[in-house]
Amino acid sequence: MKIIYTVQHTQSEHHVNGYVGAWGNWNLTDLGKEQAHKIGEWLSSHEGCDGTFKMYVSDLNRASQTADEIQKVLKTPDSSMIKTELLREINLGEGNGKPRDWYNEHVAKAPEVYNPDFRSFPDAESDRDLWNRLYKFYEQMITSNDEKTIIVSHGGALSFLISMIMGDTFEDRRKRNVFGRSGSVSRFVIKPDDSVEISFLNCQVV
Repeated sequence: MKIIYTVQHTQSEHHVNGYVGAWGNWNLTDLGKEQAHKIGEWLSSHEGCDGTFKMYVSDLNRASQTADEIQKVLKTPDSSMIKTELLREINLGEGNGKPRDWYNEHVAKAPEVYNPDFRSFPDAESDRDLWNRLYKFYEQMITSNDEKTIIVSHGGALSFLISMIMGDTFEDRRKRNVFGRSGSVSRFVIKPDDSVEISFLNCQVV
């Protein structure tokens, strides 16, 4: 049996400065650091999480700093916290980290009919690209011997990863998408028969 928590990073500078996130490497705000620490306390006191949990973390600053604050509370060993670019937010290419006004002026117009291969900029990832990147992580995580896992990533990336955990295919995303706000937490239990129990989904704990 596997227990998996997903955590969407807390308040980042790009949430308040009018810039785009994506691969823009923004830091958490002071409030974001406080929120992340409170998530660690909540996971410890309400969910019984501790240093025995393996942590997989996006290597972008805002996710890594969220994980760092959680680690302080749970006392996760450094060897059990793995930072990986596979868990990054979608790559918007030229649009990464740009001012929101500039982004809105230059981004390609999305087609009226959903196209999984649409790119907002020529050097950006499509939805299919993002799915394929995250699926590499999903396969590694789901086939590992880790029984207790915390994943810290980003809103768009986690919406795809949560679909995978729930057993959806890429084509299923045409029918349903799951999105959370910064600081939201989800809990999944993968049972021995491979069925998935969703204990809670994008719970706002801070």
